[in-house]
Amino acid sequence: MKAFAQSRGTRARTDRIDAELIARIFAFRPEAGRSLPAKKIRLLRALMSRRAQLVEMGPVRLPAMLIAEMPKIGTIIDEEAAALTGLAPVAHDSGTLRRKRATAGGRRALRRVMFQAALVAAHHRPSLNSFADRLRKAGNPHKVIITAVARKRVTIANALCKSRRKWAAATA
Repeated sequence: MKAFAQSRGTRARTDRIDAELIARIFAFRPEAGRSLPAKKIRLLRALMSRRAQLVEMGPVRLPAMLIAEMPKIGTIIDEEAAALTGLAPVAHDSGTLRRKRATAGGRRALRRVMFQAALVAAHHRPSLNSFADRLRKAGNPHKVIITAVARKRVTIANALCKSRRKWAAATA
């Protein structure tokens, strides 16, 4: 805009002059500034923005999100807490020959945050790291391991809320 103003011989800057310059730019080049990025680019930008928000929240704020999304945490049993986060196994039985279990339901935003937190915890929290290693050595797939770690975190958070205690890192 500054270059356009100079090309018109305008040096002063006021709201009225700026508004007039913007109007003249669009009269001179109607297509300027009016196209949106492609839908996939807008979606990617939204996802990256959400990821940045989650990273900024950090693992310390995870219990706060649990409380906000699950106000009953600490007053329910662990299986109910797992179901509310979408981390409880749900049977998908079709006849007697095929039995399959998968996680489903729950609060989608919370489940996503729990998976992200579980990925970090499985590598950086000693107790959860050893838990994940045991599951890995038993031949469980990666998704099963991360789901189990996420569910364990929900169980721990529920127990801490029940007993009204704060989480304290184990000292070695």
